[in-house]
Amino acid sequence: MTISLFKKRYFYSTCSIGDIVLRLLALLVLLLLLLPATPLMAAENKKDVYEDEDIYLRFIYRSAEQVAAFYEGRGFPKAAIARAVQSCYVTVILKNKSDDLLWFELDNWLFHKNGKMIPRYKQTYWNKQWDEMQLKQAYRSTFGWTLFPETRDARPGESVSGNITLPMQMHPFSLTLNFARDENKKGKMKTVQLNDIYCKDAVQK
Repeated sequence: MTISLFKKRYFYSTCSIGDIVLRLLALLVLLLLLLPATPLMAAENKKDVYEDEDIYLRFIYRSAEQVAAFYEGRGFPKAAIARAVQSCYVTVILKNKSDDLLWFELDNWLFHKNGKMIPRYKQTYWNKQWDEMQLKQAYRSTFGWTLFPETRDARPGESVSGNITLPMQMHPFSLTLNFARDENKKGKMKTVQLNDIYCKDAVQK
């Protein structure tokens, strides 16, 4: 049921104040169900948080069990779930605390270990996986909606979150994040270097 239909059916009729309150609460629940399952509900581990005067950055490491449960709950075919859980999932929550516009561009985030780059699975990679199994568009859209945007400009106070997918890594690795500034990207580049990023199921420290 769409929100507009919900409103038409439940709000445009004569009802008591108590009914209105109950229906407003029902609408709130519906809105929450339409939102992505947010990682903000998980307890914060200070070791997985980086914060300075410009950004707040938090990582949540997803197990294969968590990933499978999420997509199973949304009706994904078993073959698609089996393909999805072969990858490493890191949920990123990123907030622009600065007074400038910051660019969150995944191509400027470099995953690496011992001088070697770790490739990131982009949307094009997943499109190929789904093409091979002829996955329906509805499932493709849902999966894409859970990924961190490839490029996003974040104004002061704005937050962005989503999953980043990588080949499974057996050991912790590093991440160098570069953020362009201002509308035209002419501002001074901000760089953050982080270590001990990992894949929850496979890591051997």
